[in-house]
Amino acid sequence: MLNRDSVLFSPCATRKGCEMQICTMDYARLSPDGKRVKLDCYGIGSFDVLSGIDRYLNNPDCSDREKAAIPPGTYWIVDRPKGSVLNQLRAEVIDAYHLYRNHHSEWFGLYNAETMSDHAYVNGTRRGSFRLHPLNSDGTGVSWGCVTLYSSSDFQTLRNALLRIPKIKVPGGKDLMAYGRLDVRGIPDFSRCGVR
Repeated sequence: MLNRDSVLFSPCATRKGCEMQICTMDYARLSPDGKRVKLDCYGIGSFDVLSGIDRYLNNPDCSDREKAAIPPGTYWIVDRPKGSVLNQLRAEVIDAYHLYRNHHSEWFGLYNAETMSDHAYVNGTRRGSFRLHPLNSDGTGVSWGCVTLYSSSDFQTLRNALLRIPKIKVPGGKDLMAYGRLDVRGIPDFSRCGVR
């Protein structure tokens, strides 16, 4: 949930002189039950998010596993890749069937700064399809390695703020344009996956 008292101020808060939106997610800032991590987007707010499913939830030690938490690293916040025509149709059918307010078309892609794509290699394992999105409008849904906001209204707040920022050309990213950068912080110890 957006905590309006903890809004972090930066030049991007007023959009004057804003070159790029910076967001951080730190696995060290877990809620006591381990189900929530804070996503801080300077000038916009602080949001409760989750990443990964089941025993991998918010656990960077397991970030080399399929459907686990997003691996620590730097990511560019970009327009969501549309994929094939079949994938686009599939997303539209899912959204229409469930009457979701937050459509897949509103999601953002997260491109790893090392690979300049939505895939990364973590401890020898290929992980991918990283996204920034909310849970479904009815509160259901999953996070297969995405950064997923608990609140649909918080996602709309974040989305609207990002869309007001002119996209920037990503250094070294050919023609890749980004709304901002997400720094996911944590130091994984893959040998400890499953400990907690």
